[in-house]
Amino acid sequence: MRKRVLTILLILLVLFIWGNSCLPKRVSSQESGWVTELLRPILETLFGEGTVTEHFVRKLAHFTEYAVFGCLSALLMLRLPIKAAWRVAYSAMGSLMVALLDETIQIFSGRGPMIQDVWLDFSGAVCGVLAGACAKKLDPIFGKEAGHEKNSYRDFGTGTADGSTCRTASDRARA
Repeated sequence: MRKRVLTILLILLVLFIWGNSCLPKRVSSQESGWVTELLRPILETLFGEGTVTEHFVRKLAHFTEYAVFGCLSALLMLRLPIKAAWRVAYSAMGSLMVALLDETIQIFSGRGPMIQDVWLDFSGAVCGVLAGACAKKLDPIFGKEAGHEKNSYRDFGTGTADGSTCRTASDRARA
């Protein structure tokens, strides 16, 4: 996937998440009830009859939304010319910021923000980041990094996308 597509998907997902947080409590509950009834047969097959509640589906939705966010974020970070360690940090911090703002929005929509939801969101995002990293290893489409044809962990500051070496003004003066 290209950077632009990943960026658009991330923006749309954040708008979806924050849009749901803007809903009043009554409307949000109605939507959750509808989704619960839709998913109940599938989830009861997985988790057992009588175990699927609206609360369970809401928490599963939190985790899933942020897992997708974390995965898309990680895949986008693979495309940027930054060191590998920073990719994970930026994905994690971005996910945490979106989760914190998500709960903050709920203050103004008449719903109670919950720190547990921030932790659940962040946990989902971390799982998504790990899934994105695995996708990079397993799939050549996801594995291409910042203009490189092969999976490499070269220092992006010393080379260009075409493989030539960047030279500073002092390097050129000596040559």
